[in-house]
Amino acid sequence: MVLADFIEFLQKQKMPVPAEFNQATSVLVVDDDVAYQRAIQRVLKSSGYEVLLAADGFQVGVMLLENKPSVMTLDLQMPGLDGFEVLKFIRQRPELHHIKILVISGLAQVELEKARAAGADATLAKPFDNTLLLTAIAQLLH
Repeated sequence: MVLADFIEFLQKQKMPVPAEFNQATSVLVVDDDVAYQRAIQRVLKSSGYEVLLAADGFQVGVMLLENKPSVMTLDLQMPGLDGFEVLKFIRQRPELHHIKILVISGLAQVELEKARAAGADATLAKPFDNTLLLTAIAQLLH
């Protein structure tokens, strides 16, 4: 837990986190809103994470199996397969159980709670604070 505390300190001080301290080789960002995709990507990359992008639930399965990220951020409202269906897909597959899922959504708190019940490890409401995003990712990794 000492490493997590150190990383959190660096993030709160808006200092770069050395890449070797980030244990996830990659974070998969799943959001159909390009502006949110880019915002999340920018914040994570500036802290040394490798970022993969998926715009919808259909791209998620292939990205997860090919890249095996440790963490993914997931929007709930997307065309085609929504975030709840993606959660169900991941949690039903033993080879994907290790993936930590941070739901980032603009839906109401009750929907965020449903996402937790469906298998999300953590939730964050849109619009989000960059520090909260980095803290949530760091906590999921440790």
